[in-house]
Amino acid sequence: MTEPSSQDDPRVLHDVQINNALGIFLVFFGLVVLVSIFFTDTDIGKLTNLGAGVVIGGIGAAMIYKAHRLRKPR
Repeated sequence: MTEPSSQDDPRVLHDVQINNALGIFLVFFGLVVLVSIFFTDTDIGKLTNLGAGVVIGGIGAAMIYKAHRLRKPR
């Protein structure tokens, strides 16, 4: 898969907006899951929430990074 060559391509700008919006949502959702650690009673539940929050937040952060990388001119 090749990188788009033009920043002004409407498809690229649309992809940037979608990746940024989904990334922000996933980071926020990951933070909510991480906060839920404090309200979980069992240790295995806390570890599960920690793992899920880190994975979801990491995917969101990667999507935001990709959106910002595609937005910058080359």
